[in-house]
Amino acid sequence: VMFGLGIGAEIGLRSVFDRKNYFYPDLPKGYQISQFQEPIVGRGHFDIQLEDGSVRRIGITRAHLEEDAGKSLHEDFHDQTGIDLNRAGTPLLEIVSEPDLRSAEEAVAYLKTLHSLVTSLGISDGNMAEGSMRCDINLSLRPAGSETLGTRAEIKNVNSFRFVEKAIHHEV
Repeated sequence: VMFGLGIGAEIGLRSVFDRKNYFYPDLPKGYQISQFQEPIVGRGHFDIQLEDGSVRRIGITRAHLEEDAGKSLHEDFHDQTGIDLNRAGTPLLEIVSEPDLRSAEEAVAYLKTLHSLVTSLGISDGNMAEGSMRCDINLSLRPAGSETLGTRAEIKNVNSFRFVEKAIHHEV
């Protein structure tokens, strides 16, 4: 609710949670509790300031509560995948933005502004290295002047502003 008020959003009048079947090793119980159908926070927005001093308004589609999954580990396991379940079942707030961001610079400015907002409101400590704040990048390229979104690529669980910028540049 605090986040919704902070972005001038619609606040849901009731909380409804759904059971979403989720068959993947990082959530061994086979389902995830999510607020997808009736999110606690509806449409809102906030402004970001870019390096050139210009300001862009970024729309927020929704923010909903759900439980986190575990984490797949590949680095320390030769030809196998380990699963860290320490965060599985922990509640999280998933914030979904409109496709308003047009560059890596804007994406980083958006995340820095979001980070500042959630830490100042006391919603999160914002520690990206520990996973308190993570980002899923959904990237779609389109020809200049076109409004039709291209094929979407998703890069999940990015945990630093620098990696967000690098991942976007690499994908583009």
